[in-house]
Amino acid sequence: MLAPFGALALLLFVTAPAGAGCPKLLMFDGTNFHTQATDEQAAYWGDTVGVQGFFVNRVMASWQDDVGTRTDSKLWRQLGLFQSIYARHGMADNFIKVALYKPIDWRDADALKQVVRNFSHAAALARHAGLKGIAIDLEPYEPTWVDGDALSATVQAEASAIASAMRTAYPQMTLVVIKDALHQNYPHTPLDELVSKFGTDPGPSRHFWHGGYALAVPFLRGLLSADWAHVVIATEVTYDGADMAAPVRQTQRNYEVFMGAEQAGRSGLSVAPGLWPLGHSYTDKSARDTPPAFEEHLRSAYSAAKDYVWIYGYGSAWQTDGPYGEAPVAAGFPQYTAAIHAMRASCAASAADAQAQTPAR
Repeated sequence: MLAPFGALALLLFVTAPAGAGCPKLLMFDGTNFHTQATDEQAAYWGDTVGVQGFFVNRVMASWQDDVGTRTDSKLWRQLGLFQSIYARHGMADNFIKVALYKPIDWRDADALKQVVRNFSHAAALARHAGLKGIAIDLEPYEPTWVDGDALSATVQAEASAIASAMRTAYPQMTLVVIKDALHQNYPHTPLDELVSKFGTDPGPSRHFWHGGYALAVPFLRGLLSADWAHVVIATEVTYDGADMAAPVRQTQRNYEVFMGAEQAGRSGLSVAPGLWPLGHSYTDKSARDTPPAFEEHLRSAYSAAKDYVWIYGYGSAWQTDGPYGEAPVAAGFPQYTAAIHAMRASCAASAADAQAQTPAR
């Protein structure tokens, strides 16, 4: 039943610009680098599922966690082992994922200095182990971005310090920002209005999760002010939409305005659309998308993305006996993995064809 999808994907990509490559497919969580750094596990994820990298949890889980600086420590050696094994199976694009699992006290200067140190050490670890960089998940699992204009300058300064520390430790790292905080604060604002808002105003409060995302905007302003080698905005607004071109294009334009076109150009700014096809909880791994819907969403994501597409794995939704919970995977699970392999194959074939048709210089 996947043959029509493969043909559709191939038709899509033969019109891609000459020299265009294929985005890499990443998985959010799913694996545990402590216990799954084996060829058997890597073969499952790389050969069976077909992903090409992970947002790796449990390295620096929260901002307060320090990975240290000892290259001979168990943590550093284990992450290096994970990277080397998974890269052999086609998963070289891995990122240390850091989330807000503990609250941040923006008034505690000493704690904020430690956070900067922690991000510096994590970037050094990513570089040493051969990972692509750091993925910062901005979702406030604990109250973090609550309203407070008086804290905007502090939050921006802290973000600038974090960015500088990571860039110093790993100059060529890729920074991934998970969760589009601009969209959270300005979900329906036209681009020309965003221009006037992205001066010094941190933006209106939108009371979503744990107080909203107001302070995430000055944080982004400081974080993205650094001269990054590569910045990727990983969006969640694409979870439920088959047509991802419009939100990806709008997100790209919003961040180009926010950062400034010149800064965005230097950073190679790109948008990575996210999908959430499987998993309702750690124990309920049933489908959110039917196989045909997933095929269509994946095709749309690949057509819109430049560098990366990512899947929210909801724990171990893609593995029966995974580290986040043992339970049966969704009915028809092989159809989901087959869709991934068909998409990757058709993209690679059309990219190769486009490259072959490029006139020699």
